[in-house]
Amino acid sequence: MDSLGARVARIAKLLPSVAETAKAIALLDGHMQQLPAEPFFEPLSVTLVSKSKGHDPLSGTRRLLRVGPEDLTSWTRHIAFGVRCRMRTLEEPIVRHLECGHTLPAMVLLRSHLEAAALAAHCLQELSAAARQDAMASLRVLIPKTLFGTSLKRHRQKVSKAALLKAFEGDTIRICEAVESLDKFYYLEDADGRLALAYSLLCEYAHPNHRGVMDFMVATERPGGWEITYRPEAAPHSQLVVSAMETLLVTMRAGYAATQLLLCWQFATANGELVWRGPSPDQGRRVWLDLLQRATAEAAEH
Repeated sequence: MDSLGARVARIAKLLPSVAETAKAIALLDGHMQQLPAEPFFEPLSVTLVSKSKGHDPLSGTRRLLRVGPEDLTSWTRHIAFGVRCRMRTLEEPIVRHLECGHTLPAMVLLRSHLEAAALAAHCLQELSAAARQDAMASLRVLIPKTLFGTSLKRHRQKVSKAALLKAFEGDTIRICEAVESLDKFYYLEDADGRLALAYSLLCEYAHPNHRGVMDFMVATERPGGWEITYRPEAAPHSQLVVSAMETLLVTMRAGYAATQLLLCWQFATANGELVWRGPSPDQGRRVWLDLLQRATAEAAEH
């Protein structure tokens, strides 16, 4: 199988305008190949289900009874390694489809890639906020959503009888909030919702919206209208490939930076109190240089 770097290099030969983007993707892919996935301990936990107003007693909000250092360590590792696995698995087929000119499946997969990166950024944002306030309440609700959230929850009455849905499984996070977190994490003070716009455009391809298949359509003007023909393959769309490559680089940078920062967090207890230890300055600098590639981007601008 061709490497991700080889595939983006071939795209760059066809589209020289993405040469720097391709080089940055290949470099980032190389960094991620070197990062280990270390084992971690997951403790037993108890999930409380609030009383529901409906007929289903299990449809209420879920929160952890207690969150200690081991719970936080396990959660941050689950999110970091799970997101990493999802993103890395999606990247090769995204680029392969772009290389072959199959933009529709590439954009559908890119949407999922962006969502995974957004989950990591959202968890990092909420963890940082909880640590600053030394308040656990929000994490007691967020952790079950990110680990046990499922779309099957709305069909509980139907699927629970088939043992597809467990009592501890409940609501998921809201993806629009996660995408907003990703935008703030990557663009910092310049965040303006551009990733929310990119996500909406990707949804045009993932959903059965007509905009996503317009490249398959040929329209020939006729008196009073058009003669429409749908081709079996979409017409080449070089600008869409450029945009997809640029978006992929952003979600790789932001997603991997967020996952690595989650792994940098350490938790302990002292005198019966939870101690939060965020990334060290050196860890932050490595993420800034190697994963966010800020120095590379800034040098390119000047």
